[in-house]
Amino acid sequence: MIASSPLRLAMLAGCGLASSIVYLYFFTRPYPVWTGIEKPLQHFGTLSGGSPAAVAQVAAAIGLLFAIYLLAIRLSGSVEGSRAGLLILFAGGALSALSLLFMYPIFSLDVFYYMDADRIWSVYRENPFIVPPLQAAHDPFFPYTRWGHYPLPYGPLWPWISAATSSFGVGEIQPTLLAFKGLGILCYLTCLPLVAWASAGLQPRRSVTSLCVFAWNPLVLLELAGGAHNDAVALVPLIAAVGLWLRGAGAGATLGLMLSILVKATAVLAAPGLLWASAHRAIQGGRFPAWAATHLVPALVLLIAAWLPFWPGFWRSQTQEAGQYYQSISSLAAPLLGATTNPLPMRVFQVALLLLFGFLYFTHRNTLSEEGRPALNALWTLTSTYFLVVTPFFSAWYMLWPTLYAAILAERRTTVLTTLLCLGAFSTYFVQFVIRPAFTLDASAANALGLLAVAGPVLLGLLVMQLASHSAWHPSTQALNGRRGYRNRPPDPAMAVTPE
Repeated sequence: MIASSPLRLAMLAGCGLASSIVYLYFFTRPYPVWTGIEKPLQHFGTLSGGSPAAVAQVAAAIGLLFAIYLLAIRLSGSVEGSRAGLLILFAGGALSALSLLFMYPIFSLDVFYYMDADRIWSVYRENPFIVPPLQAAHDPFFPYTRWGHYPLPYGPLWPWISAATSSFGVGEIQPTLLAFKGLGILCYLTCLPLVAWASAGLQPRRSVTSLCVFAWNPLVLLELAGGAHNDAVALVPLIAAVGLWLRGAGAGATLGLMLSILVKATAVLAAPGLLWASAHRAIQGGRFPAWAATHLVPALVLLIAAWLPFWPGFWRSQTQEAGQYYQSISSLAAPLLGATTNPLPMRVFQVALLLLFGFLYFTHRNTLSEEGRPALNALWTLTSTYFLVVTPFFSAWYMLWPTLYAAILAERRTTVLTTLLCLGAFSTYFVQFVIRPAFTLDASAANALGLLAVAGPVLLGLLVMQLASHSAWHPSTQALNGRRGYRNRPPDPAMAVTPE
């Protein structure tokens, strides 16, 4: 480890402390758990009452958090190699997460669905992948879930995890909610050393910046610690899988990937990318049967064993969300294709999008044939593209997954674009809870505005980067830069996350 400037470290620590104060003062203090559960189905719109002051306060707080975050990333680049820098990031992340423990999940009610769906499994002993919470509408947890008609859409490990978590709630709503919040925070904290370790497999001297990009990202903290999303649980084995993949340990990476999928199927998006490098080498070396025996067979055995207790509900639970259209390209196509009267044209459209995504994956096959930075960049691109273009419905916490890849990469371009994606994701909440009710927008208008909100910032960022790149290579600009001495100026380590 390298000694770093005490001033830079103090400034980084100040950023962490400032962030935790913002979370505590602007999110936990005005929206505590005990106030939120006084009535079922409360969210940001109902708790704020649409007050312009409350909306402006939260918007300003999010903007301030991102400003602190970007400053912290800049500072992290100047304290690389410092054990103190890593400790500050761990401590700052833990302090911010704990500041959000008693915050009511104002942006999403999914955690209440986790709680209620668990009752079907742990209290009534029914298969939650077949029996929806609606079948126990008399249960005291039921009024708090918005998705009572839905059987469980997650993986077969989730019922066991949710049952263990609910046991700490002793059948009461507030303690159970706090238990799930605690689970989110615990898994978030587990992710932090894993991110630093995974990053070291790609670039040993960039762990501080990598950790900052993930750990202090406001979307990561507000969704995992604030919203208690079960993505926190699914990310833990996926980060381990990426770290093993970067080190060429394909068999271990495959098992980590499968464990993530068995919690939540989102990690399926990374499966071809994480498997192809080792499979490609095995095919070229004539060792594919041995590769399949050490990679695919254990993963398939784990998949079958995990699903055996719930097998009758497998297909429906894993495909039912294809019929939801929200803040996505599919949500704009659905009314045009008459999805409510005849779902077939819409299914054809969705298959076409999936085929297009598959073709995009195929075009990256050479890049993905070897573990490393280009392959990880491809995974970031593919994951982001899926959530912006292919997914039937968009939710802000989807951006957690590309944020993970951006953190391990720790590159300026990817970090900037991911930050814009996260800002766009947050803006969808304002569309949902503020703009739509204020202007009484219909579903089509709200979906179009939501899609524009999430995609607009990153598309604008790409345009600016393209124009800047074109300008930098224009002969007149090159000559001007040469006269100003820019060509020979040494790079400032604080100005770039890492050279690309």
